[in-house]
Amino acid sequence: MKRTLLSILTFSVFHLVVFAQTTDYSKVIFSSKIYEYKDTEPRTQELGIDKDLLVDIIDNLGDSLYTKKQQKEIIDKAWLAFTNPKMFDFVYKDFAVKTINNWGQMNAKGELVLEPNPYLTEWTINNDEFPYFQLALSKILKHFSLITYGDDAESVKSSFNELLITKNINFQDPKDDDWAYSYLETVNSKLAEKGLVALVTKGYYNIIVCKIEKKDTLTELFKKIEWDFIQP
Repeated sequence: MKRTLLSILTFSVFHLVVFAQTTDYSKVIFSSKIYEYKDTEPRTQELGIDKDLLVDIIDNLGDSLYTKKQQKEIIDKAWLAFTNPKMFDFVYKDFAVKTINNWGQMNAKGELVLEPNPYLTEWTINNDEFPYFQLALSKILKHFSLITYGDDAESVKSSFNELLITKNINFQDPKDDDWAYSYLETVNSKLAEKGLVALVTKGYYNIIVCKIEKKDTLTELFKKIEWDFIQP
């Protein structure tokens, strides 16, 4: 009974915090720099990318962090973003604009100016599907605290506070000569004691943390969208 009640409360809080947030759009100015949006949709399934891939990624990253029902909501969002960015921006408008990098940042006039179709914009400016898939998925996973970013030792350390799986772990401070990869090596020594490992993307500092036994599986799954995660 206690376990059932806890599950219900956890799910309720999840919806309250993540899915049910609303925004006062009277304070938002929507303005696009895109002259003409792309009118084609990603060749998702033609390229061999199916929904099961997202199911496997979310299941392996969030199995101990989100319930199956919560995972399904994350997967459904990611799949719509992969297959129809225009529809995604329409259906999940509030969610989409909150994953923009400048969300919450006011200009000199105190205005919050946002791109009205952020995922369609990213699809428009990317000539290839795979960079778009990577960017869209990173935004969605970051919103749900399943991925983070850090391009130097200090930002890597602080980024672990953003991941659900590591936010309660205390890591030692970086050394003066540490950089992102060297500090991640140090972090992995501590994570290994907990059965976890940190992986980072090649050439760009997206970071995930997963169970050690899931490392190879996740690495192969991400490769299907040409996203290379390695252990420093």
